[in-house]
Amino acid sequence: MAKVKGSKQHQMVVVPHRPLYKAWIFCLFLVAMVAFSLLTYEYGMNQGLETKVEVLKEKEEIQTQLEDSRRQMTEMRQELADLKLGGEIDTRANEEVRQTVEGLQDQIAGFREEIRFYKGVMLPNVEEKGLRIERLNVENTGEPNKYKYSLLLTQVVDKHDFVQGGVEIALLGSEGSSEKQLALSELSEMNEEKLARIRFRFRYFQNIDGELSVPVGFKPREIMIIAKSSGRNGQRLEKKFAWQLNGG
Repeated sequence: MAKVKGSKQHQMVVVPHRPLYKAWIFCLFLVAMVAFSLLTYEYGMNQGLETKVEVLKEKEEIQTQLEDSRRQMTEMRQELADLKLGGEIDTRANEEVRQTVEGLQDQIAGFREEIRFYKGVMLPNVEEKGLRIERLNVENTGEPNKYKYSLLLTQVVDKHDFVQGGVEIALLGSEGSSEKQLALSELSEMNEEKLARIRFRFRYFQNIDGELSVPVGFKPREIMIIAKSSGRNGQRLEKKFAWQLNGG
């Protein structure tokens, strides 16, 4: 018997028609999805809140540590400033003490020199007695080529009577290649008549003060002092001082 060829036949299944069942399934799926979404959102919210709380706590801790660090830094800066100030004060105080000590030492040396001087005048124990050219100081006046001088004369005797006489002052030096000697009349603005009357009269000591105007181009080397006392026991003294400025 011959077989008949044709299209493949599929088996058919008959199911009942239930539209409400599909709707119920869909609603159940929808409810499940909503519930899952709510649970996921709630979980995420809880995790976010916990994370936020931890971040806030860490932020507060960091802020506290930062404030502590700032406070410590301020304290350290203040301590450093105090140490610097204390060091400066100590250095300044030490310098002031040093200067004070040096000043006192200079004063003591000056007092000792004065005591020695007065002892020599009032209580002489030297063999050379009579009129003495004690010392000469020369200082700047602040004006070009002008100087002020102070000459000290003393009398060393057992019995202090008045001594009187005159003083001559001359400046020794060079001008160019020539040696020159300038008298006081050439070194002062005073006239010769007044210069000739530079007199002294004292019992113990006397200072003679004046000014010198050194000519431009003249280089001083020495100052020569000649002191002459009058009377029966008159003396003539001559002493040279190197040209040296004091305090100038």
